[in-house]
Amino acid sequence: MNNLNFTVIIPLFNKAEHILRTLQSVEWQKYPAAEIIVIDDGSTDEGPALVKEANIKNVTLVHQKNQGVSAARNKGVALASHEYVAFLDADDQWLPLFLDEVARLIIKFPQAKFFATRYQIVESQGNYCDAKIKLESTNPEGVILDDYFNVASQGDLPFTMSSMVIQRSFFMSIGGFPLNEPIGEDQDLFCRVALSTPIAYSPNIHSLYHKDAQNQASKMNVPTRECGFSIRITKEARKDSRGKSARDMLKYSAAHLCHLAKLNIGNGNFAKARTLLSDPRCKLKPKHLVGLYGLSWIQQTTQWLTNAIHYKQL
Repeated sequence: MNNLNFTVIIPLFNKAEHILRTLQSVEWQKYPAAEIIVIDDGSTDEGPALVKEANIKNVTLVHQKNQGVSAARNKGVALASHEYVAFLDADDQWLPLFLDEVARLIIKFPQAKFFATRYQIVESQGNYCDAKIKLESTNPEGVILDDYFNVASQGDLPFTMSSMVIQRSFFMSIGGFPLNEPIGEDQDLFCRVALSTPIAYSPNIHSLYHKDAQNQASKMNVPTRECGFSIRITKEARKDSRGKSARDMLKYSAAHLCHLAKLNIGNGNFAKARTLLSDPRCKLKPKHLVGLYGLSWIQQTTQWLTNAIHYKQL
């Protein structure tokens, strides 16, 4: 395993409060990273200065004008010196055995080009919860995750940007991250990966996804329309609408629509939420969302939204 070298890419935009914690989690890895590239995407806070002053071994700080997280990650890959690339968001953390676990997956599953682990969610300071991931196999030695769309449609994603590693050559071959898509660029990559290569997966928790962090893109940019990755995976599914994998892809896009509807309800955009839920794909949402009186969550929520909009217009 000592012959495996990892490049870690950290996109940085106004995360001064968190970046040192993130870098420290890389520095504490049992299996050391060979290279750490921090791409400062036009930060206006002291984050870049903190990175420079930290004087951590193997860290390269690169500046660019603000172009978004996808451009920052793509640039990091272009600059990477090694074949295995790990992404880590500037407000997330690795537990000390993350790279060690991934190295074991690489050795055990040579047919894979993408490697990931389970993660924990940090909702607030000191409040940790396991991601709700429906796995058929929890073999601690790792598995090939060959049903990504089915798993991801029934709960939380099985991995995040901060709990995965990808072969650099494979990343380049599938086109990297899409530009000018501020939300869902990670799932766009995950979809193309799932369609192109086996995913080696560890059900052990080795990463922390911080929902308590400030300046989160998912909180600041709530889409009112379906994201690009969902549109593209729906088109892919409809090429062979009778296959099980196609149905799983449609369920995956349905989960996305329901998630957007939930976010828009939280923002008071009831009409947008009702439009999202009116899509026929939402009827494919898993049965565990069936609620009281035999009505599905979709039916109940749509009816509630109709009443809310009517009340608002009175």
